[in-house]
Amino acid sequence: MKISKSLLSIALASCLVSFGAAAAARAGEIFSTDFSKGTFASLGWEPKGDWSIFTFGADKPDLAKQPGPVAKFAANGQTVGTLTKKFDAIKDPTSLKLTFDAGYGWGSPSHVTALQVMILDADGNGYVFDCHRAKATWGAQYGNVTKYGYNDPLNWAPAEVDTTQQSIMDGGGLRTFTITRDASGKWTFNGDGWTGGPVTFTDTTTKSFSQVVLRGMPNTDDLAYGKIKLEAEAAK
Repeated sequence: MKISKSLLSIALASCLVSFGAAAAARAGEIFSTDFSKGTFASLGWEPKGDWSIFTFGADKPDLAKQPGPVAKFAANGQTVGTLTKKFDAIKDPTSLKLTFDAGYGWGSPSHVTALQVMILDADGNGYVFDCHRAKATWGAQYGNVTKYGYNDPLNWAPAEVDTTQQSIMDGGGLRTFTITRDASGKWTFNGDGWTGGPVTFTDTTTKSFSQVVLRGMPNTDDLAYGKIKLEAEAAK
C-alpha cells in the first residue's frame, strides 16, 4: 500500500504541531488550581490525612477578606498529612515559579503554627519551604528533602523576618506566597506583607521537579490554602 507524499506531509505537520504544543505547555503554566472550584479528586490532588474543602466563617456574611472554600488541614491532629499534585517532570528549568494563597483558620497572628510546601522530583527529593507566624529568624525556613523527609532544624533566615499573619476568622483572609528558582539554582521565598524578606539560597542538588506537596503538620489553628499555580520554563 502506497502513501502519497501529501498524506505524509500532513502527518508530519500534525506531529510537529503536537510537539510544539507540548513544548509550549512545558514553557508556561504547568497547573493552576482553585480549591473553591471542585473536589480534590476533580482538581487532580491526592490527600492523605485530615484534609477537606471547607469554608471558614460560612455563617458570618460580614467576615472581612472571606476566601470562600479552601483546602483545610484540620487543627489538633496528631499526625502529618499531605496534599499532592503530580505532573510531567520539568528538568533543570531555566525558571520556575510557584504562587499560592494560604493562611490560618484561627489563632493569634504570632502563633507558631506553620505552613509548609515541598517542591520535589518523582522520588521525593527536593526542597521544603516553611512559614511560621513570628517576627524572628525562624519565621521563614527552608531545607533539602530526601525521600520525602528532611532534617530538623531547617535553615532559618539570616536576619529577622516578620511573617505574622492574622487568621481568617479574625478578618485576615489569605496571603499570597511566592517561591521561585532561576537557571543558576537560586531560590527565593517571599510572602505578601512580610518585612525583612525575601529569603534566598542557591542549591542545585535536585534539578528535576514533578510534584508539589502541601504538608500539614499537627497544629492548633487549621491551615488553609486557596489558589495555587506553578509556572516553569524547561531548559532548551
